[in-house]
Amino acid sequence: MRFRKQALVMATAMAMAATAQAESPLTLPGMVVDVTSEGLRPGGEGQLLTAIKAAPTPDAGELLRSINGVTAVRKGGRALDLLIRGQSETQLNVLLDGGYLHGGCPNRMDPPSSYASVDSYDSVTVIKGNRTVRYGGGGSGGTVLFEREWPLFEVGKPVQGEVSASYIGNGERAQLGADVAAGSERSYIRYLGHLTDSDNYEDGDGNEVRSSFESASHTLMGGMALGDNTRLEASYERTRDEDVLFPGAGMDSPYADADNYRLRLQHDFEGQTLQSMEALLYRSEVAHNMDNFSLRQVPSGSKPMEAPSTSDTDGLRLTFEARAAEIDWSFGVDLQRNQRDADKLMVMNGMRSQTAILWPDVETEQLGVFVEGYRLLGSNDQLGAGLRYDRVSAQARRAGEAVAAGSLAGQTPADLYGVSADVDDEHNIGGFVSWRHNLNSQYVLETTLSRSVRTADATERFLANPMWVGNPQLNPEKHHQLELALESSRDALQWRASVWYNDISDYILRQKQGMTTRYRNVDATLYGAEFSASWQMDERLSLTSALAWLEGENDTDNQSLDQIAPLSLTSTLDYSYGQGNAGLEWVLAGRQNDVCLSSTACGGLDTRQTPGYGVLNLYSEYRFQGGVTLAAGIDNLLDKAYSTHESVNDLFNPEPVQVAEAGRSAWLRLSAAF
Repeated sequence: MRFRKQALVMATAMAMAATAQAESPLTLPGMVVDVTSEGLRPGGEGQLLTAIKAAPTPDAGELLRSINGVTAVRKGGRALDLLIRGQSETQLNVLLDGGYLHGGCPNRMDPPSSYASVDSYDSVTVIKGNRTVRYGGGGSGGTVLFEREWPLFEVGKPVQGEVSASYIGNGERAQLGADVAAGSERSYIRYLGHLTDSDNYEDGDGNEVRSSFESASHTLMGGMALGDNTRLEASYERTRDEDVLFPGAGMDSPYADADNYRLRLQHDFEGQTLQSMEALLYRSEVAHNMDNFSLRQVPSGSKPMEAPSTSDTDGLRLTFEARAAEIDWSFGVDLQRNQRDADKLMVMNGMRSQTAILWPDVETEQLGVFVEGYRLLGSNDQLGAGLRYDRVSAQARRAGEAVAAGSLAGQTPADLYGVSADVDDEHNIGGFVSWRHNLNSQYVLETTLSRSVRTADATERFLANPMWVGNPQLNPEKHHQLELALESSRDALQWRASVWYNDISDYILRQKQGMTTRYRNVDATLYGAEFSASWQMDERLSLTSALAWLEGENDTDNQSLDQIAPLSLTSTLDYSYGQGNAGLEWVLAGRQNDVCLSSTACGGLDTRQTPGYGVLNLYSEYRFQGGVTLAAGIDNLLDKAYSTHESVNDLFNPEPVQVAEAGRSAWLRLSAAF
């Protein structure tokens, strides 16, 4: 039996659906990555036709933005915030080992993916668009699943694992990792640990970018078989980030702490209809702080300020798998409760006084029930469908509490909103229908029609900073999406082309109005196209390319949406030789002229019309005998000075900022499996 351990990916990854009855997660060197446009039921096969970043990465956002159609907001050396097809934040469902974690910073200095140490998960699944109802309400942009598995032990080998070390010269970032498991088929214990220490990196013009940080994560897992058909697993994960600098923000983060708890029970039934059950109980506790004095000089004309915050999430998920009427069913119920609290404090002579209530003790509860099924219709067709209902309630317990000091002294968050702080319960219904048809032995046609409903999050509803104010009366977003795709697999050439259209009612728009940023509902449209191809030129040489195009419109105001990635193309030429491989990656991005600028009446989050760029990356890997692997490469080989279009939009900085990407960066990684 084989022990699967996530490592860094050294080459272009590609997987295609072989039949309409088997899933196709991609097994890479030490890692399972599945990027699909379908659900995860039998027959819902997609493909992975994309280059995966080869160099060591500080968090999951850095890794996943190399997937076609996925981008990220760079905020510094860490905490890249994901966007999928132009959608971000709670438009994406991000689950860590089955449970939700909501960051503790109103500024999103700590998005959920920042707590996912790249080497500490066995598989990552990216589902683009709304194609399953299993993982919570919303998810209009997509779903990202970071998952760990019961270790698979080889016969006579009760202890196995991997240790690794990596170094990147630009920023002198050093990383250490360990993953060790001991046990058998009946029980196991597993430890995962990762340490990262990074200084500031330099951009392509030689300018130092404030991006240093320290990060440590430790995970202890264990499992045991309670019978032939029943397994129980438990885990505890502790993540500590310290002294994290953010160049595009008015503050830095002296600490961001997360503690995650998971308890999972799995049971396989022996009957023909009901096949399996999984119950997951989880809790995430996040404590975060940002300030403008401990890691930088207080700006002229400002006072020392800090903003401590917490975000605690509890959840329960109960899922059943069944087979009836020739349909593969999944159905279940999930419950999620998140509580967030944050204040802005003035710090003078060691004394702290409250000057604003950022999150006024916000509690959001979601109770959902779902069912989805897939059926084969003959040998060439598969039909899938899902339906989901969510009841959402939200309240701000401190909305009527007066601020103690500063310019807001005596005012409450409710005073800032300008509307009632009471929120009516929501009853949201979403679902999808998909059809997959084998045209012949080479071509497969697929279409999906879906509806998803996303509720406003704690910041959009209840943020109470005078320069950035929530709106408790926001309606939930309603996304109606249609996607058509054609894929081909023949001999050495495989490709997939897809087009999609998303009509959105009550899109939650964040907009600068005068000196204040507020939220309101508008009608909007997102649409785009993606193309990926892989050509095995001979037994050693392969070429892959991935193209993504995206447009976004605010239909109510007849303006462009902001944060829309430009046309992009990534091509990789990979050469395999015996125990190793090497390759060249070329990343191109076009100019983005369709913008909604912060400095205009549009009041968007874009900072400029961003010029295009091209970046070359080199990588190589050699696998020695005995499980030792040496990888090396150079990112941004030509030392290009550039930044991606997506900008940082900060709570304490009135204008958005594009953070420069790193200049030429040589890297090295050594790992040993045992």
